[in-house]
Amino acid sequence: MPTRIETERIAFDATGAPFSERYGDVYASRDGALAQARHVFLAGNGLPARWRDRAQFVIVETGFGLGTNFLATWQAWRDDPQRCERLHFVSIELHPVAATDLTAAAPAEVQALARELAARWLLPLPGLHRLEFDEGRVVLTLALGGAREVVPQLACGADAFYLDGFAPARNPQMWESALIKALARLARPGATLATWTAARAVRDALADGGFEIALRAGFGRKREMLTARFAPRWRTRRHEPPAPYAGERRALVIGAGLAGCHVAAALARRGWRIELLERAEAPARGASALPWGLLHPQIAADDSVLARLTRAGFLLARARLVVADPALWRDCGVFQQASDEVEATAWQTALSALGFPPEYAAWIDAEAAAAKLGVRPRRGGLWFPRGAVVSVRRWCEWLLSDDAAMHARYGCDVRRLARSDDEWIAFDGAGRALAAAPVAVVATALEAPELLGVRHARVQAVRGRVSLLAPEGFAGLRAGLAGDGSLVRGADGSVWVGASYEPLPPETNADDQARVHEGNLQRLARLLADAVTPAVVGMFDGVRCVARDRLPLAGAVADEAAALAAASSLRGAHAQDLSRGSRLYAAFALGSRGLTLAPLAAELIAAQVEGEPWPVERALADAIDPARFLLQRLRRAQLDNSAARTPLS
Repeated sequence: MPTRIETERIAFDATGAPFSERYGDVYASRDGALAQARHVFLAGNGLPARWRDRAQFVIVETGFGLGTNFLATWQAWRDDPQRCERLHFVSIELHPVAATDLTAAAPAEVQALARELAARWLLPLPGLHRLEFDEGRVVLTLALGGAREVVPQLACGADAFYLDGFAPARNPQMWESALIKALARLARPGATLATWTAARAVRDALADGGFEIALRAGFGRKREMLTARFAPRWRTRRHEPPAPYAGERRALVIGAGLAGCHVAAALARRGWRIELLERAEAPARGASALPWGLLHPQIAADDSVLARLTRAGFLLARARLVVADPALWRDCGVFQQASDEVEATAWQTALSALGFPPEYAAWIDAEAAAAKLGVRPRRGGLWFPRGAVVSVRRWCEWLLSDDAAMHARYGCDVRRLARSDDEWIAFDGAGRALAAAPVAVVATALEAPELLGVRHARVQAVRGRVSLLAPEGFAGLRAGLAGDGSLVRGADGSVWVGASYEPLPPETNADDQARVHEGNLQRLARLLADAVTPAVVGMFDGVRCVARDRLPLAGAVADEAAALAAASSLRGAHAQDLSRGSRLYAAFALGSRGLTLAPLAAELIAAQVEGEPWPVERALADAIDPARFLLQRLRRAQLDNSAARTPLS
């Protein structure tokens, strides 16, 4: 079971300092929280001087608390004319406080920043949360969970550490040697560290982790504090942490569906110039042409990989939509009806065990659901108040609207990729070069494995057809309805029900279409308590790309040929053990969850390209790794070396 995250209530001691009753300690020095942040953590890490004129700088903090260290760092970044282009602040917190407490406790000098942080404050949900400020140039990644569990799952390279938290005597887990060694695995060469404590146990743990330690004058009543520099005298890790990208920021993105458009936009936000090649005559012309779809997460009693992925994807997608064109979506909520009493009981048990806040997901009965939907469902289910109805096509078109960064070319059928002189070159069927760039991302759904030249990333085509209904009788439908099928009313008033899940037939005829419409109307009947007989006035026909485990494939592409050649030494391999130095990436097989997972897949790829902190835990990234099926074969030692393909040249 995941760690249950609950909002922490803060108290105040006799001096008026914010105080944790759980740990019996103050959140920061009584001599001044902001001054402590500047003396201990900023000055102790040589900031702001060390981030000056860099493209990227990453800080990892243990113990977000009231956010004072982040606010002080953000203010220092803003005040520095030579600041780094992009500042990442990664912080771990098990007991987040409420947004109102963030502003109430913030020092006067950073009140404006605290209000901005509070306005975007996160829900108390386990996992990694991304908050962006100053047009994405300051990124806070807040990892909610226990440090023991969270730190080994972080994928990032740290330039500086803020070792914070309640006193070692009050919260010893935050200072234990194993945790500090896990932090050391994130340290980039020359990374620094600072902390307000000078306890002997902390010094010993830092030394064991490969840090050179120095004692400095402490802040306020603290006589001494610690600073350190990562300088191991022996090899302490198998793999180096991600390094910042230092090449030319040009990328070739192949495919302008939901996955490709999100990848292109994610890189464009980071200052990249994008060459986008699409076989169709416009973007979003395949399954991504879906007129309106539902955005909501999944819930599972064991908080499964899919539940965690869709939670991360849902939160990120919604954050992206909030700043997008309002015509793209309806912020209306989504109700997911239970299929039967067994599922209803399982969902209620899961919500009770997981402790999710009602702002994220809540169980409601059929009567309460009817009040929210405007139509009567058959039974109770999950209410996602932040769920949405989204136009996939409109979102794709909006993502490509940055004309300065995007060069989209349509009618370009890419048939081959080749590597030459540190660039990827895309060729058409006649062998003509279409475009080239140092980085390439393949997002061509069913054609992606062949274009990538891999055999162990097989996908299948699953057809999905949605019926367009006459809008009469659905004017009262106020939210999205999911369950055994879905009922959606778009922002344009159109009403859709579906979708089928079928293998591709050789052709479509009138009888076949009538059968699909009948199936979709049966889905509608299973969703609604009241009988309806709407007229069917149209159809959307799309083909989903699905992997055999129903999870997407997103991330850096491994050198499959090299892995096959070294199969005997990779039988126990992990994702990090595979070679991925060619700067080739992929995003495909989103199945029926593209709205939820495409933004997350794109952010993961952009983070891998740039060497930034990843937006999800390493275990979740591994679960959608394009090389995961290859790894399964390697681990089982069932490889047939004759299956190896010639590597891309």
